[in-house]
Amino acid sequence: MVDLAQIRQVPIAERIQIIELILQSLKQDMRLNLARDKPPFFPKPFRVRQFDLGQEVHIDRDTIYAERELL
Repeated sequence: MVDLAQIRQVPIAERIQIIELILQSLKQDMRLNLARDKPPFFPKPFRVRQFDLGQEVHIDRDTIYAERELL
């Protein structure tokens, strides 16, 4: 096992390189774990319910956007 005194003897540039390699290795392992643990996606079927607003509704987009100040 490597101790702190041995690590301090290595030049800083090499220590940074080692840290970057360890980080890349961890990222790869994390991706593999996430892909393996993620359940497959199966979309749920859904049903559309119709409902009645009591009258016919006409929508004016310009009015709606003007109210939101998007024009």
